[in-house]
Amino acid sequence: MKLLQKASRFIIGGLESIFYRWGIFVSRHPYPIIVLSIVFTLLSGMGFLNFRQEHQANLLWIPPSSDYNVNQEWLDNNYKNNRRDQMIIFQSDNVLTPQSIQRMFELHKRIAGITINGKTFEDICTKVPLGNIFHTDKRRRRRDTLATETLLNDQVVEEVPAEQDDAFYRELWPDYYDDEEEEVSKDDSNLWEDYDYGYDYDDDEVAVSANNDPRIDFEAFGKLEEEEGDEESAKKGLKELPPDIKCGIVTRLREKCVKGNLLEIWRYKEDLIYSTTQQEILDAINLLERNPWTSHKIDFISQLGGVVRNASGHVISANAARMYWNLKIPDNVELVTHQGSGVELELADQYTLDWEQEFIDIALNTSYPDVTILPNAAKSFSDISADAIFFDAVKMAAGYMIMFIYTILMLGKLNTLELKMYLSITGIVSVGMGLAIGIGLSSLLGYPYTPLHAALPFLCLGIGIDDMFVIVQCWFNMKRSEGNNLPLDESVGIALKHAGVSVTITTLTDVFAFGVGAVTKIPGLESFCVCTAIALGSIYILQISFFTAFLYLDECRIRSGRDGLIPCYTHKVTRSTSSHSRPRYFNNFISIYKKLLSSVVYRVCVMVVTLTLFGFGIWGCTLIKQKFDPVLLLPDDSYLRKFLALNDQYYSSEVYEANVYTGSLDFRGLQGMETLVNDLDVMLQENKYIESHDSWWTELKKYAQNFKNYSTWEEFNNEEDFQLLLSDFLFSRDGSRFRVDFKFGEEELVCGKPAPRITSSRFPVRYLPLDDPEQHIPAKHSLEAVIANSRVSEVAFSHLPIYTAWETDEIIGTELWRNIGLAIMAVAIVTLILIANIQICLLVIVCVLLTLTDIVGFLHFWNMTIDIISCVSIVLAIGLCVDYSVHVAHAYLVSQGTRLEKSMNALQTIGPAVFNGGFTTFLALVLLGFSQSQIFLTFFKVFILTVSFGLFHGLVLLPVLLTIIGPLGTEEDSSAPVLGSSAVSPQSSAASSGQNSPTKFGHKNMAFIQECGLEVLSAENLDKPRLKSMFGKKGSWDVEVGS
Repeated sequence: MKLLQKASRFIIGGLESIFYRWGIFVSRHPYPIIVLSIVFTLLSGMGFLNFRQEHQANLLWIPPSSDYNVNQEWLDNNYKNNRRDQMIIFQSDNVLTPQSIQRMFELHKRIAGITINGKTFEDICTKVPLGNIFHTDKRRRRRDTLATETLLNDQVVEEVPAEQDDAFYRELWPDYYDDEEEEVSKDDSNLWEDYDYGYDYDDDEVAVSANNDPRIDFEAFGKLEEEEGDEESAKKGLKELPPDIKCGIVTRLREKCVKGNLLEIWRYKEDLIYSTTQQEILDAINLLERNPWTSHKIDFISQLGGVVRNASGHVISANAARMYWNLKIPDNVELVTHQGSGVELELADQYTLDWEQEFIDIALNTSYPDVTILPNAAKSFSDISADAIFFDAVKMAAGYMIMFIYTILMLGKLNTLELKMYLSITGIVSVGMGLAIGIGLSSLLGYPYTPLHAALPFLCLGIGIDDMFVIVQCWFNMKRSEGNNLPLDESVGIALKHAGVSVTITTLTDVFAFGVGAVTKIPGLESFCVCTAIALGSIYILQISFFTAFLYLDECRIRSGRDGLIPCYTHKVTRSTSSHSRPRYFNNFISIYKKLLSSVVYRVCVMVVTLTLFGFGIWGCTLIKQKFDPVLLLPDDSYLRKFLALNDQYYSSEVYEANVYTGSLDFRGLQGMETLVNDLDVMLQENKYIESHDSWWTELKKYAQNFKNYSTWEEFNNEEDFQLLLSDFLFSRDGSRFRVDFKFGEEELVCGKPAPRITSSRFPVRYLPLDDPEQHIPAKHSLEAVIANSRVSEVAFSHLPIYTAWETDEIIGTELWRNIGLAIMAVAIVTLILIANIQICLLVIVCVLLTLTDIVGFLHFWNMTIDIISCVSIVLAIGLCVDYSVHVAHAYLVSQGTRLEKSMNALQTIGPAVFNGGFTTFLALVLLGFSQSQIFLTFFKVFILTVSFGLFHGLVLLPVLLTIIGPLGTEEDSSAPVLGSSAVSPQSSAASSGQNSPTKFGHKNMAFIQECGLEVLSAENLDKPRLKSMFGKKGSWDVEVGS
């Protein structure tokens, strides 16, 4: 213990000596120090040449080597995502009415009219082939008029020379070839109108329009009746055409834009839509199983929300309908990599972004009575999360202004001479310079600027203002002790002597606490922690140099009588500035608090309150959930948040559809596909995590059985049969929709020829509704296990954009507790090295642990979860709550007397600075409580708890613990001669302390000696030149030796 005490005196004494000399040096060379500080800031700003922003979610929240990012890299090379989804929810009392359908059509026409750079939706949409080569918009002719019936039945096709091919098909299918004067909506309306589907129905069974078009061809696109007969009758009309005929048609089929809504029932024909009836709408919703627009399979009921059914199970009304559009980003276009300061999920070119903005504007500006229209464009999330950060930054700026005004009031006095407005500005400017240095140097090191950096100004101001208050508080302590008796440079040296040690300890603990964050697995957090550590270190250097230089210049201004608002104006009568006694209310508080602190009842009450808070904190820690929900990044009043709320209300809120991808695949992988699909079917039967899957393998087997007479898949498990079967399947009615799910390398898929070797494929799997990480993490792992077990391909995995959040949930809990543990370990080591006192170090760690436990626990009771934002905020909280305890602990350690006297002296000397630092943090945050952004609400909640619990444990609990188990000084320290104490003599005491000073005459106040940077008198010290100069004038000092 004695060794630690000697080490403590050696370390603290050495640091005090360094800062004393540094304070004198800065005072004697203020202008070079200021210039050098500015030059260093500008040089660090060169790092902005390497500045870059990162807003892509997968590069922010999960490690670069994570499964998601590895798979995403593979997808970028094989399935580059160039499709962007756009959606609108149309909500009213009943959307299945003619009026609602017509309003949807009006909205659809406005969106179809969007023109960007001369292109409309039809020019930039994603297109897919028709699902049926027999797809028709016209009612088929009667059987006795079939011009090609004999040809089809005999399956004989005369070989036609290539040069006559087009004329041949025009003659054979004259209605398919469009007249240039026809409307676009009729381009492919006559394709194979004469073909007999094999259904026997009367002409009057299908309602027709004025031009004899079927309004809705229920026979062609409706559900088959089960009583039609056996399995063979169910296959009526499904016979394959001869390959030459089919391929001749397929290769000439128009592709249609990918979009989806109820208007497809009427094929977007205005006359049909404006003449529809309620009964026709309900019939279409309940009876159609194929899309009249594309002939693909469809369930129109799935587009509805708030569905109401009658006793027979038929839909009779609905409250919402979804409308969908899909854009395709052209190849080889320049992507806008930074669309704003929000989190980006998808990148796009500028023209696509402009189209989406028009889409959003039209949706938001279209209104009808009792109708709600809400859009969700691909760019919406990035835009709104960016806007939330920007607009709530205004509230933060207002909070900073309040904090700035409070700082001016606390640093100076309410008179124009001693008003320290410019000194306050200088302190805040030094924080800004440190922030610029941090961002510049971290950019130079290659770290990006992320959305998390929005918290950096607040954090730097909170800690930087705290250091500024400590320096100024020590300056006031020195002036109360010495007045203006010492040279100004000497006064600055003495003030910095104690303040420097205190801010050094807190800064090093902060820097190390954030430094350990650099080893995190979360890239965004790593970048933020590195930048913060550099910024805090820079602010510390600027506070003890740049700010201290201005402190010296400001005191010169005061002593010369220059005005605090207009420095060029000099007051004729300079008011005395020698008295710097604390306000009467503070002395009264200290007097009362000293009695409380000595009371056993008070100590017991404090311990009971602490344990009660700790108990609730532990309880909350056990209950708090771990979930990263990107939706929380959106303001509550944003249109996207309202869209998601409607989507949750009317549709399954947490139903996700992943894609299962495979790499290179041939007939040797079919056993793996069979195993994979069978295992998925088992999961379906057991109702385990997945709701459905739409595998091309399942449909391929059905096609092979229905059309190619294969009994089992093993029969075509060879290269020749499989490749030809796959090609025929992908050009068939039921298989054409899967064509976009296959990649064949550089070779092209040609109708009628064997398919090239598959380089990659995919199919969707739909999860059951999943609420939290306890469900979606096992669900993802189960699906991945099934895929891995199938061994279908060397590369096989599932992928979904929300996996970024799911993988973040997997690591965020571990990362939080690991970072907290490393930060506390760093705090303990730094505190022990610099203070060299085990008792003090342990008490500081106890206070920090209690504060963190209370913060995390009470976050649960404040409806918060552990996510990436709260994780970052909690790590930041360590830096703040350490400061509150370390300042008081250090002030106690350098004080003398009994435990109670040392504790009271610590509160007297440093307590106001600690309280002001915490209170300014509260003022900066108070307006964020009215924010709509989850980011700023999280900051508000975490740091309000940090300030509340940090100040309680630092200013209330810690002094109580110190009065009970705090370390005592040695006899040698307590009996040493004293120089310059406020109690040196009655005369000097009265002059320096004022009439309200509680210090008694004739008693050595070692607290003030240590606090104000004074020295113990000894024969050795008296020989020092500086002390000889102090005693040069006889009678100027009275020295008390002994008790």
